[in-house]
Amino acid sequence: MARFKYTGEKPRPGLVKNYGDCTEIRVRCSLAEDPSGWKTLLPNPAGKFPPGQDIGHDITDPIMLRMMRADTTRFEEV
Repeated sequence: MARFKYTGEKPRPGLVKNYGDCTEIRVRCSLAEDPSGWKTLLPNPAGKFPPGQDIGHDITDPIMLRMMRADTTRFEEV
């Protein structure tokens, strides 16, 4: 089990000027967790994930953990 905080999106010059707060996070998970292979984490109580804030979910799925640990531009393990 691990917890992560959202660090924001990687800037893409010329395409997006400002991202703003994230409202939902979709990450890969095992098929045992969700038959479609995707899981959308529920929004936090404020309805958004401001950069630098804990996402508020305990992550236990091994594929989800691997994906979030590898995506260091968007997530940081707490």
